[in-house]
Amino acid sequence: MASEKNTKNKERSDGSPPLVTQLTAMIFGDKRPDPYTLITFYINLFFWSCFFLWSVASYLTLSYRDLITEQKKIAVELIIGGRGQELGFQPETFLGRLETLHILQLVILVIVFAGLVLLYRKNIHFIYFTIGGMLTYTGLQIFFIGFRYFAEDITLFDKTAVLTMIASCILYRLMLKREQSGGTIGFFDEEEAVE
Repeated sequence: MASEKNTKNKERSDGSPPLVTQLTAMIFGDKRPDPYTLITFYINLFFWSCFFLWSVASYLTLSYRDLITEQKKIAVELIIGGRGQELGFQPETFLGRLETLHILQLVILVIVFAGLVLLYRKNIHFIYFTIGGMLTYTGLQIFFIGFRYFAEDITLFDKTAVLTMIASCILYRLMLKREQSGGTIGFFDEEEAVE
């Protein structure tokens, strides 16, 4: 009985509610991975968070454009519609496509997050979710809106972040495959490190 209370107190000592602790353990598991896995996970999680927050903010801006115009006196619809015309769209068509793009990107980002969970758990299939998701995320911008939109409206940070995520996942996949073949997950084998 006393050990049960100590366990519960230990779980709560990190400051997070028990439900959050249980949910985190359920998603990520109880085992903490090696440093290379953690570094790859946190790099990708940072960029994923940027993409996710930006997509949510963009979708909300488009969804509540009338409210923003009314409250802040910023003509969101005119600004976005004008940019759509520059890209060769009718203003109404462009707004609809842009809303759909952000909804689809949010769904894709949830799939990419599932891949990050698999990466954290060192499941080799993470690569299909992460790289496949990020290629689809970028492909939607190019094929759904147009290459000019991708070239001119997508920032260099976004393009660099996508490339960083893809490159880090490929590198980690190679290290994970080597570990599963009996090697180590680091950049050097143990024998090389000793010499």
